[in-house]
Amino acid sequence: MVLSAKSHAGTSTSRAKIVELVSLLPGIHLRELQRMLGVSFNSIRYNIEILSKSGEIVCEKSSGYSRLFPVGLSESDRVIYSALRNRTAKMIVLELERGQQLTNKELSERTGLAKSTISEHVHELLLSNIVHLTLTDGGFKVELCDPERVNEILTRQARENGIVESFTDLWDGL
Repeated sequence: MVLSAKSHAGTSTSRAKIVELVSLLPGIHLRELQRMLGVSFNSIRYNIEILSKSGEIVCEKSSGYSRLFPVGLSESDRVIYSALRNRTAKMIVLELERGQQLTNKELSERTGLAKSTISEHVHELLLSNIVHLTLTDGGFKVELCDPERVNEILTRQARENGIVESFTDLWDGL
């Protein structure tokens, strides 16, 4: 298939949008990207494949999702970004980020989430080495493994959320 100059320019513009959004939102998955850009899923998947093969982005498949990352992001940061894309896991991490060790019951009380939900997400965070358990007199408490790095990433995410809103408005206006 031969692309006209106009359709080729549209394709490169779409790819530029994708690369920019992936750099602003590390760990974003295909469906989320598709919703943000308002294009077909097949178009997103096609462009992601090209960008991944050309080394412009990194595509990782895990737990049924294809997560996208900018090139050069460390494996440990990719794990943290992936976990923090989940709203419930992020709520748990935000409570732990205050520098405390908390039980599942305390996390449940602070977040308003069921203890079973907390247990499920703490288990995933344990497997990802984002948190660890500490044995105390009253049982186990959950604590962040690297609170400084998690804080840096949370701060970056908060800053970039505002940038992303401006970015999508700007691209939509073009």
